[in-house]
Amino acid sequence: MKAWQRVSLMQAIRRPFYILWLSVVVFCGALLPSFFAGANASESNTVVKFYTWRTQDKPVWQAVNEKNLIPGVTVEVDAVFRSVYRSYVFLALQNGKADLFLWQPGATNLQELVRRNFIEPYPHDLSMMNSAAILAGKSAQGISYGVPFALQLQSMTINRKLLQKHGLDQKPQTMAELTQMFEALKAKGINPMHLAGGTNWYVKQVLAEVLLAGLVDEEFAAALLAGEECFTSPRYRLIFETLARWQAQGFVNDNITTEDYGVMARAVAVGNSAMNIDGAWMAGPTSIFYEIDPNFELGFWPVPGLSGKVYALGDGTFQVAATSKVRAAAQQVLEFTTTQKFAELFAEHVNELPAYGGAFYIKEGDLKNMAAIVADNAYPVSLFTAYALNHDSPSYNDLVFRAVEDILAGSKTPAQVVEDIQLGLNSWGYVGALNCQ
Repeated sequence: MKAWQRVSLMQAIRRPFYILWLSVVVFCGALLPSFFAGANASESNTVVKFYTWRTQDKPVWQAVNEKNLIPGVTVEVDAVFRSVYRSYVFLALQNGKADLFLWQPGATNLQELVRRNFIEPYPHDLSMMNSAAILAGKSAQGISYGVPFALQLQSMTINRKLLQKHGLDQKPQTMAELTQMFEALKAKGINPMHLAGGTNWYVKQVLAEVLLAGLVDEEFAAALLAGEECFTSPRYRLIFETLARWQAQGFVNDNITTEDYGVMARAVAVGNSAMNIDGAWMAGPTSIFYEIDPNFELGFWPVPGLSGKVYALGDGTFQVAATSKVRAAAQQVLEFTTTQKFAELFAEHVNELPAYGGAFYIKEGDLKNMAAIVADNAYPVSLFTAYALNHDSPSYNDLVFRAVEDILAGSKTPAQVVEDIQLGLNSWGYVGALNCQ
């Protein structure tokens, strides 16, 4: 066979394979954009870029896209590490790269977004949302920005199986009864209460607020917020006296001053500790509790005291970026988050309480129990989110973290740390400065 015939034959053999290969490439190339945008997205869909630190919410948005619940819009989720989230989102806002984003609760957190014109007031009615959750998106002037997304129960979190095993699952109604339970657990070699005293956000948002909700009556707490009562009062000091007593009696973990949040949860999950003070987000399907025991049973108890209530935190808001190039589509997504349908998807996929205030379906289990507890026994005051206490430095939240550190380190007494809190707030002229000299 001549050389030119051999070449022609090879070309004839290769041509079908080349055509097949090219066809596959073109076919896959056509599929890739829709694959990454969402299973039911079409080329005409507007893609809304959504920034969040909550990876557990991804299944919700996947369901929204797959079921085409917001016609003409596909939500593309970008989950960012919590430690760099604020700076990451601010950069995206400056460059017009963010359309929708999650933000932390309270007027203090909203302040810089408002000042830099990154967000605008929410233009529609929010009466369908839970009233406690709405506070998460209120500015210092009482203007609503964005839509609240979740209502988080925070309380003592109980390993029910462990307590049932030892016949100690009766909820204590008084501090004396809780103390008896702690003593019984300690006698059995079980650490009664596990606290992550070394985790800054946890101490501010969870530990301090849950103790407040259980030990301090709500009228007095509201008066603290208004500057009509002072932080040096024995009624407020009880928070730090309780912590100091628990530590002195050996009712808390030895390494409490340095303990990490994740380690705290694991200690309760495996049964080394009977309970902690935590948020009900730990009841989610990705929680370490259910990773260790798929049939783990959580209980949610208030700290028994004068108030005896749990803390319910509006855990942040969805915000439309004023710099977005697809604001109309982003607004469509925001409006969908105010609906019963979104609430039910959120409850189903995340197992947390949505911020929706109307009726919606919740299956039997932990989440339904949480909803009943919040409805019946939620504390109506939040010092953690209060603009009046946190809009200057040192903020109440920073002062209370320092106070807990000093108590657990044994370097100061309860009387000394509440004096420090009062002086710190007075130093920048907070609302109660003149009344609490």
